[in-house]
Amino acid sequence: MLSTIRKLLDNWLVRAFFMLLIAVFIFWGVSSVVTNHASSNAVATVGGHAIEAGTVNTGYQQQITAYAQQHNGASPSKGERRLYAGNALGQAIDRTALALDAKRLGVTAPPEALRQQIFGISAFNGPNGKFDKTTFNQVLSQHGLTPAAFMADIARGLNASQIVQAITVGAAAPKPLVQQIFDYVGQERTIQYAQLPFAAATPPPAPALAVLRRFWRNHPERFSTPALRKAQIVILSPALLAQSQVVTQAEIANEYEAEKSKFARTASRSVHIITAEDAASAAKLAALWRKGTSWAAMQQAATAATATGVSFKNAQPDQFPSGRLAKAVFAATPGTISDPVTGALGTYVFKVTQANPGGTTPMAQVEPQLKAAVQQRKARELVDATVSKFQDALAGNTSLDHLPGTLHLAAVEGTLDAQGLEADGKPAPIPGGKALRAAIIKTVFATAPGAAPRAVTGPDDSYYAVSVQKLIPPALKPYDQVKQDVLLDWTGNQVKRQEEIAAAGLIGAVKSGKTFAQAANAAGQPITTSPPMTRAKPAPGIPAKLLPILFTLKIGEPTMVETNSEFVVGVVTAITEPKPGSDPAMLKRIQTALSTAMQTDVLQTYATALRSRYHVTVNEKKLQQISD
Repeated sequence: MLSTIRKLLDNWLVRAFFMLLIAVFIFWGVSSVVTNHASSNAVATVGGHAIEAGTVNTGYQQQITAYAQQHNGASPSKGERRLYAGNALGQAIDRTALALDAKRLGVTAPPEALRQQIFGISAFNGPNGKFDKTTFNQVLSQHGLTPAAFMADIARGLNASQIVQAITVGAAAPKPLVQQIFDYVGQERTIQYAQLPFAAATPPPAPALAVLRRFWRNHPERFSTPALRKAQIVILSPALLAQSQVVTQAEIANEYEAEKSKFARTASRSVHIITAEDAASAAKLAALWRKGTSWAAMQQAATAATATGVSFKNAQPDQFPSGRLAKAVFAATPGTISDPVTGALGTYVFKVTQANPGGTTPMAQVEPQLKAAVQQRKARELVDATVSKFQDALAGNTSLDHLPGTLHLAAVEGTLDAQGLEADGKPAPIPGGKALRAAIIKTVFATAPGAAPRAVTGPDDSYYAVSVQKLIPPALKPYDQVKQDVLLDWTGNQVKRQEEIAAAGLIGAVKSGKTFAQAANAAGQPITTSPPMTRAKPAPGIPAKLLPILFTLKIGEPTMVETNSEFVVGVVTAITEPKPGSDPAMLKRIQTALSTAMQTDVLQTYATALRSRYHVTVNEKKLQQISD
């Protein structure tokens, strides 16, 4: 819990918390959630009310689009697609259950609250910067919505927010708990420590041959070959078949037409914008800007004039805070300073720094991408048509080396260790991507020798089978082959032991009554005194393994840890408790984080109870169809 609290302290979670409430319970898409009843197209029902496939698919497609944007246009795997579909359904279920509970409780948004909510949406503002009914109707029409349906959805959102606020308002962190966490997080400690690096130690002379040979025999795990397995592997994979699929120019053209929307480029602008309180202030700033003042200087000038300066990069029209501003930006000539434009949040002046025109990417430019997509689809279809024959052949006890060539299998045979390396240390030539190789190697080392091969479903819509023919156990390498490694390991062992004894000596001296400085000086070890540090902000150079131990010690109590390169011995020299009221901002952040965690727990419990109350049923077949 404490590690979680420390992470929470690094974020302003109140805003994130309420965004979560809106996303989960209120404004995830504009759709009716209480008027539909069970139908053949229902993915789930909540209290007898249907959640249609189209509703779930909307949320699902949003996640798929986000994935593609984060992965350079790549498509998620089948497992990821199913996970996203499940997430979209879960969100729809929670929205529906909450709407039903609002109806059961008789929660109704006051008309004035509904009016303020709608009037506060800047997209509905007219040329004067205020709500405009004509603009309101036009915006809704563009999105295929009617005013009645939109206002009903807004009303449901307000109803939901009333319930959410009611059940979370009392979930506040107790003051004693807040103070306890504050004291824990804010406690400062200062330490003195000595470092005993292995590299600085004087290595002992080489020992007699008998000593080295005994070390070699006593540590076979260091000087033996790895356990190997000789195996046959066959793979049926779209990725391996795609390159061999023949694609005609006509098929590429058809693919382009089918996916043309993917290649449409929306016009965008990169722009510097200053928002002033009034037209006069905006005009003065524009005049200063036209004199060649840099953007950095204009931001300072804007601040001095109680205005704000922000930059948009590759922004589309709907990303601007005002429709009128967006229209002016897209009509402007790049590099010129605009005249003042009145909008919803003030008066704007701006300069477009880059204009990216819209349009459609020509087919010739994306032909390799289109060809690869067709090849991949053909390869998947080929795998789907072949896999049952592959499975039948294995079920008939056909050995892997006698499977028919018409199954389009990639085959490989050889020996490998658990890391996928051959006896010479080179990667085994298993075809396929990293995930598929890892799955195959894992199966090889989980399969008993002589076991009948079976078809296994692998990553990337692949299938494979393995047959383990022989186990090759680890074998101690000849001494002459590894004698240099033996000497290095023996020397390293001795150095580490030597430094460990020295570190233990420091601890023993402190426990016998000497100060840490006296013990270190007597041993010829330099010491370092750290600045005060907290659990969340360790001093530079303090090993991560040492930090949690230091916060359990008393003043003067020694400890030591081993890292990959040294032993570190330290003692706590000072403990400073935070003073009450010393950091009200930190105290507030802790209180916010704890209260947010409690409110989230309350909401999760409430959501679980709603699912139970309204008897959720899920049509797994329909859900799977969304992600297939």
